[in-house]
Amino acid sequence: MDNTDPADAVSHGAAFALLGNETRVAILRELWETATEGPMPFSELRERVGMRDSGQFNYHLTKLTGTFIRKVDPEDDEEGEGGYVLRFAGIAVVGAILSGMYQQAGFDEPVPVDGECPRCGGALDLEYEDERANLSCRDCGNFTLQSNIPAGVFSQYDREATPEVFDRWMRAQVDQIAAGFCMLCQGKTTFTVLLGAHTGADWAEEDEALVEYECERCGATLYASVTEMLTRHPAIVSFYHDHGADVRDEPTWGLDWLLDEVAVVTEDPLTVSFDVTVDDETLRLTVDDQLTVVAEERLPAEQARA
Repeated sequence: MDNTDPADAVSHGAAFALLGNETRVAILRELWETATEGPMPFSELRERVGMRDSGQFNYHLTKLTGTFIRKVDPEDDEEGEGGYVLRFAGIAVVGAILSGMYQQAGFDEPVPVDGECPRCGGALDLEYEDERANLSCRDCGNFTLQSNIPAGVFSQYDREATPEVFDRWMRAQVDQIAAGFCMLCQGKTTFTVLLGAHTGADWAEEDEALVEYECERCGATLYASVTEMLTRHPAIVSFYHDHGADVRDEPTWGLDWLLDEVAVVTEDPLTVSFDVTVDDETLRLTVDDQLTVVAEERLPAEQARA
């Protein structure tokens, strides 16, 4: 198996330079639109793109072939014609264009959020400007969810649905990086569980238990709370289920226990515990530095608060 890093196969500048032409982008989009029809012959592709000059069209097509497009020989085509299809790199480019990744976008006004601030009970708003979403409390300002997000993520939803869409986007990004894939370059991520005092995050409380994810390829770093990373743990999912609820359907701002203090049980090795309370019962979980639940206990909520 060839383990060469794909990022090193073609220089970054050369790859992006190949896309610096409207005709080439049009070629990619036409192959995207007709992907289910099999390889597209040269003449049909040229006609769909709308270029009369066969030589000029061939020049642009040749530039894309190998990096973003694959040529299929007639003997390898079920129809016996041969033609051109997108490689995964080409699919990714068209997907980024459709997502609005390269558009400047935002909301004219904040969108009211159906829910209340888990810190003060105040009103929540979602703002979106310069491709960055910010869901925060308009009253206390002490609760905030922020992330860069392509404009296309919101474009197919009604305005009132955008807060819930943003929340699902955030969770999907966290799930991806927790699964070991960088959100930016798809590189391998590794994580460390540590206290805020030992991180480079100047906003973190000294005794706050955080998970630091770092990409081994591009160096991107993301911090998340231990509680956030365990939201979908079977112990929590089943606990909610026993109370007739599904934690996976709850918006992040509806899980007030995410903001509760995490108790440090031991520092070396680091183990922490936190409580999840639903109705009149509390689930207490103890977690080690590998995000493994090493102990769980259910007790009455009043006893847990004592």
